[in-house]
Amino acid sequence: MEIMLSTPAAPQLGAMREQLDTPALLLDLDRFERNSARLASGIQRGGVAWRPHTKAHKSPFLAARQIELGAIGVTCAKVGEAEVMVENGIRSVLVANEVASGPKLDRIARLQDRAEVFACADDPYHVELAAAAGLAAGVEIPLLVEIDVGMHRAGVAPGAPARDLARLIDRSRGVRFAGLMAYEGHVLTLWPATVKEAAAREAIGLLVDTRRLVERDGIPVDIVSGGGSGSYTATAQIAGMTEIQAGGACLMDLFYADECHLAEEGYEFALTVLAMVTSRPTSDRAIIDAGFKALSARDDVPPRPVGLPDVTVTTLSAEHGYLELGPGAPDLQIGQRVELIPDYSDTTTFRHDQFVGLRDGRVERVIPLLARGRLS
Repeated sequence: MEIMLSTPAAPQLGAMREQLDTPALLLDLDRFERNSARLASGIQRGGVAWRPHTKAHKSPFLAARQIELGAIGVTCAKVGEAEVMVENGIRSVLVANEVASGPKLDRIARLQDRAEVFACADDPYHVELAAAAGLAAGVEIPLLVEIDVGMHRAGVAPGAPARDLARLIDRSRGVRFAGLMAYEGHVLTLWPATVKEAAAREAIGLLVDTRRLVERDGIPVDIVSGGGSGSYTATAQIAGMTEIQAGGACLMDLFYADECHLAEEGYEFALTVLAMVTSRPTSDRAIIDAGFKALSARDDVPPRPVGLPDVTVTTLSAEHGYLELGPGAPDLQIGQRVELIPDYSDTTTFRHDQFVGLRDGRVERVIPLLARGRLS
């Protein structure tokens, strides 16, 4: 028996938001571009380059737009994501994770003839695998040493242990020492701003001090990479950094707005999920066709309806969202569309195949998430 797969019809270019089928992942292109330009200029004022992370949008089209707005390249989480970016014309990619698989490093080696694709190491094991892959392919894989500066996730200890790993890369064939990387993710939600800045300076100070140690050893450190959307305002100003990986602010979500305080800096919600009211069983409850398969929500941070006062998302089941309607809520009707701001963009976008790119409320472009599902 032959199995036939149907492809859903793409939204019609020029269609209005109110005409779209639901659920739909919406991207306000004007807001995305303003957010991207704001992020790029804020980073570049510190004299460093911008290499935005693409793990949320997973789109070569949006990556290319970020490069047009000032980025030098992109950051990816997975080798598969990097392959999609390179296949679609992105020429500088950092895979900001340790790659502990020979076949994956073979794939990185094969990309080097079309782009500069960096990988990370925090152990000699990574260096040995990368060197073998580079030698087999006749290339040098550029490696960054990742340093743990306080998040206690991945990374070698700063100082001498990181320097020793840089030495190993520098004297190994098949690889090239390209620099250092760290992520100060543990400071993103600290507040007030003075507390966050002090913590960021302390963490990144370990990275910059290690750079000086490696350079005293006679090894050039071309790249010092780090920073996220929640900490870039401090990290981009620290002497010794060369590039910042912040990217989430381009889409914006409740985490960045409320917990990282980016709304106070003028960033706008570019990413929303469009849903439809499918049932109105009681006067104080409406049901929509978007549940946790369409958008994410932490227990204490539900999606936020746009422009609907006194309306709260109380529960997400697989295919349904529950809206509680307070005394001041509008009288939602079956068939009415509702727009929701997700709690976190990374855990919402990957549930969809495409962004519906809007400008002035009208469909300008349908943007596939080409790196969706590239988990290896």
